[in-house]
Amino acid sequence: EHHHQFVHFLGPGDEQWASTKAKAEQRHGFEHIKQELLEGTEVSKAFDKAGESRVLGNQRTHDWEARVAEMAARRNFLQVRCADAVYVVGWRLEKGKDQFTGRNDCPPHETPVLDVGGGTGWACQW
Repeated sequence: EHHHQFVHFLGPGDEQWASTKAKAEQRHGFEHIKQELLEGTEVSKAFDKAGESRVLGNQRTHDWEARVAEMAARRNFLQVRCADAVYVVGWRLEKGKDQFTGRNDCPPHETPVLDVGGGTGWACQW
């Protein structure tokens, strides 16, 4: 109907979260990303760099990378890496809330300056 091109980047296991409508009408736009790419050098460098600005203070625990993996942040890098501009719709992190869920209290200085939450926030970080 709108005649625009799109791609749904899907990491391992992501297709289960796609809507019924997307599976029925947009499957031609599904691009399955292999784990090897998500854990490759370029994505890992970007992930580590963004993590320096997003996972702060007490939130930087031994398992922070696994917690962020639940947000599909590495996949989100691929969605924006060649973009000239990014327009997002997402939830905002309230000052003093953690960047993982936006619900748990944390010291206000540990809320990322770029206050878009979830995996969308990681995409904006790049």
